[in-house]
Amino acid sequence: MTGNGLALSAGIDRSYISEIELAKSSVSPDISERLTRALNVDPQTLLAPRGNRERK
Repeated sequence: MTGNGLALSAGIDRSYISEIELAKSSVSPDISERLTRALNVDPQTLLAPRGNRERK
């Protein structure tokens, strides 16, 4: 999924998605929930350290 697609699916501005990707912004619980729903993953998967993520 592209950043634009994720932004649309989650109802989040694309620039905010970019800031999250670049670790320039932190993520609130509400935004985390939107991202997990848009990506169809469990919250634990989204928050897992790199290399420990499972894809669905």
